[in-house]
Amino acid sequence: MPGQADSVAPSSAPQTSPPPRRRAIPWWVVVLAVVGIVAAAGVVFYVPVQATSASSYCTSCHAMKAAGRSWSRGVHAKVACVQCHVDPGLRNGVVWRVEEAKNIWASYLDAGKGMIASAHKPSDAACLQCHDISKLPAVINGIKIPHQAHVGLHNLLCANCHSDASHAPPGQANSTVSMTVCSMCHNGQAAPDACTTCHVNGPPADIHPAGYIKTHGSQAISQGEQACLRCHHNKAGFCDACHARPPASHFAGDWQYGHGPAATKDRVSCLGCHNEQTFCQQCHQVDHPADWVQTHGAVALKGNESCTVCHPSSMCVACHTRMGVRV
Repeated sequence: MPGQADSVAPSSAPQTSPPPRRRAIPWWVVVLAVVGIVAAAGVVFYVPVQATSASSYCTSCHAMKAAGRSWSRGVHAKVACVQCHVDPGLRNGVVWRVEEAKNIWASYLDAGKGMIASAHKPSDAACLQCHDISKLPAVINGIKIPHQAHVGLHNLLCANCHSDASHAPPGQANSTVSMTVCSMCHNGQAAPDACTTCHVNGPPADIHPAGYIKTHGSQAISQGEQACLRCHHNKAGFCDACHARPPASHFAGDWQYGHGPAATKDRVSCLGCHNEQTFCQQCHQVDHPADWVQTHGAVALKGNESCTVCHPSSMCVACHTRMGVRV
């Protein structure tokens, strides 16, 4: 009707249905997911930890082959490398493995300069995990060794004395403690150096054979001065006192050429200082050609220094005069 509001037409907009309900994830799927995550974490963390804890990991490095061989024949062959070379404690183990991870990547990427020395000389804490020093005897094989008094003294480590405890020298299965180590402190100043300080009954009476003063030279030369310094650790005060003063005969002007009779009579005394192979033979085993008397002139004209190493100039003059050769 005119004047009456138009009636509102019904809406033609489509009616939306309520969103569908999401289906709940089965509980067993959640459990499997959690188990998978835990397993993956175990692989990521546990496997590398176990791998780097094995000594085979350390000895797989080319630079560690020699150390691995000496370790395998020693008394600690059943002790893992990390048990000695990584300090005890969770934090130390984590730090070491993080550094090893860097080394692995540095090696893989051929970045050798980036490698880090993450292991070190065994600390006392590492040694004391197994060794109870309170139960060690105070005297071992006639030697007084108060371990408890030495541990930590002046920052002294077990490994300072037992330096090859796990890596015995070639040909040995067990390590020994050299007196050279003792003399680091027992030098008469920092600590007493009298024999009875350590040796219950003093050094063995037969440690050197009779007449050893005259015969020790060849042994000292063949074994090296360190063999002597195991006991006579003051080289300047003990060895040099004699070796710095050659016999008076050596100061004679012709000793170089006239020592033959004395050397023939007492060869052992010569070998106390002079190595027969490297010193004596440089003159006594010169191999001159069969015709050297006739042909040596050309060499001598270049300078007689090489000749007078063995032959006195008087020998040359006497021979040349006798043979009528002008010098």
